[in-house]
Amino acid sequence: MGSYSVLVPGAIMARNVDTLTKFAKYTLSAVENGNVLTLGALSTVAGETEVFVSATPATGTLTTAIYYMVYEPPVVVTNAQFRGLSDDPSDFSVAASTVFTVFKPMVGDEIIMTADGISGSVNTYAIPANGALELAFSASASGVTLAWEVIETTFVNIPTTNFFGGRKTAYKLRCVLA
Repeated sequence: MGSYSVLVPGAIMARNVDTLTKFAKYTLSAVENGNVLTLGALSTVAGETEVFVSATPATGTLTTAIYYMVYEPPVVVTNAQFRGLSDDPSDFSVAASTVFTVFKPMVGDEIIMTADGISGSVNTYAIPANGALELAFSASASGVTLAWEVIETTFVNIPTTNFFGGRKTAYKLRCVLA
């Protein structure tokens, strides 16, 4: 099984409001679904007129930044000529400097995210952390401009060779600060 986070966008406003969805790229490393980024200037690369260059959350901006979350639907390959490729969504990431989709979380949005997308020990909230793309568990939502309340521990089914599939621990989150 893969080691990247899986994001299941339940009820998110970005599905109904186009301005909450943007295109971005991150040049420092690969990104995975559920990663948190800030958007900078538009790309100057030809053909990328609507692509924002993104950055990692940083201490000086945690209280003022506008955060976006990576959500690029994994490509599921069903064609027999591509045998051996994984249909496991936790094997999916976006390579550095590749364009991907991000959405702006809004208060009331609900998502499910696997445990490998949130660092630390389970707590009341999941918030951006200094110098990290992953959310981090926290007892408090103060000092940040994005906070997800942990509603419940659940799981996400992951396709495997076993008929019943694999289960990855996940958390249902509700946005309480955006």
